[in-house]
Amino acid sequence: MTPIITPEQAVALGLIFTRVIGIFMSFPFLNTNQIPLNIRIFFVVAVSFYLVNLLDIKVNIADISVLTLTLYIIKELILGFLLGLIVNIFVSAFSYAAELISYFMGLTIVNVFDPTFGQISVLDRYFILIFYIVFFVSGAYQLLIGGLIMSFKILPVYNYNFNGSVFQFVLEKTPLIFSIGFQIAFPFVLILFIINITLALINRLIPQINVFIVGLPMQIFIGLAALAIGASTIVFLSVTLLDNMTESYLKAIQITGK
Repeated sequence: MTPIITPEQAVALGLIFTRVIGIFMSFPFLNTNQIPLNIRIFFVVAVSFYLVNLLDIKVNIADISVLTLTLYIIKELILGFLLGLIVNIFVSAFSYAAELISYFMGLTIVNVFDPTFGQISVLDRYFILIFYIVFFVSGAYQLLIGGLIMSFKILPVYNYNFNGSVFQFVLEKTPLIFSIGFQIAFPFVLILFIINITLALINRLIPQINVFIVGLPMQIFIGLAALAIGASTIVFLSVTLLDNMTESYLKAIQITGK
């Protein structure tokens, strides 16, 4: 009886499986309870089998010791985790923008539990869902899958010497969480900041008015109105953010093979 895969392919399958698992550990959409655990396991196994046959990856088991195989596994896990972390940085920028807007709207006390980010505001959840919708509609997921396939050609599973400067590259991209998040939130924060200044002046000029009772519903109403009017702007910024994300993702893959 002919085996489904050879022993050389079985070792390669395990290493591919480890890299894909590393991506799933840090990828913001795939490591949540939104996708059932059995579906995630099936998807990882299916992708691994597909890649080992598509790329025809084989590892010469005669030249591999236990120590070498362990180093391969650690390398694959770290590499997959770093690739998923690049994507997570840009998703976190969207989350940070939502937190800024929620703070000025007074919605920070209205929290929900998200398996990925923990306790987050309702507006945070709204921004993340917009990002996911644009992520799949724009076809950015195809570039990420293509980049994953390309990573096995640039850095094969049987080579554990990858460029350590990829760690520096990821650290350099980390401040984008705050810079991009502030750029997304700035128009809405500016409107709400002007409203706060106006309410403060009213409180000084007309102390008889209870600004707290009037101001909080007004902030929420104006904030929601600004989000409704600027929804197209959020989508446009999401597309721009995805372009930057895919560029950084592919660049990180190229750095590992240098």
